[in-house]
Amino acid sequence: MEQPRTDIQSSAGEGARGVYVRDEDRVKAGSLGLVLFLMSLGMLFGGLVLIVLAVRIGDDAWPQDLPHLPWQVWVSTAAILGVSIAFAEAVAASRRASDVGIRIALATAAIMVAVFTGMQAWAWLDWYEQMPAIESVTQEHRIGIMSFWIFTTFHVAHVLGGLIPLGMIGWYAVFRTWTASRHGLLHHTAVYWHFLDVVWIVLLVTMLVVL
Repeated sequence: MEQPRTDIQSSAGEGARGVYVRDEDRVKAGSLGLVLFLMSLGMLFGGLVLIVLAVRIGDDAWPQDLPHLPWQVWVSTAAILGVSIAFAEAVAASRRASDVGIRIALATAAIMVAVFTGMQAWAWLDWYEQMPAIESVTQEHRIGIMSFWIFTTFHVAHVLGGLIPLGMIGWYAVFRTWTASRHGLLHHTAVYWHFLDVVWIVLLVTMLVVL
């Protein structure tokens, strides 16, 4: 005689993905994966900062005529802070079960990301246009000049990577029903963008000191 399916078997048979029976288990696993991922990114950005600082501190011939940071950098800083604020509001709206609040916050975050990347691209062009003003291009000059591009390029690459979960959450917010795992994805994505915010502030302070 056929045995009735248990709740666990029923849940698995209804299309539960992976090895997780409950959404809460998937969220916990995602949290652990996020922590490990952010630790690796922290070591990457930390290593870049330490390398440039080591060269700057250990070299008495470091050039004093490097260009000032382009003004667009300050606009992009305000934009990346706006992304964090928008995600904080999205998480708060999720806790209030406000779908409209989530959508508005995510749309605001997307706009701020567009402003950030646009300002960064403009800053790269501005920085490049200031190069002819430097009379001599020594090895120290090259390191200083490339530091700006390396820091900002690595950061923007991870900003663009963050568009993937942002797009997924936006899709869920507009077209799908929210579940515990999707609330977890929203929280994880918010943490990732907060991390990028902190990294950008560290990079900005480093560039102010070095350049």
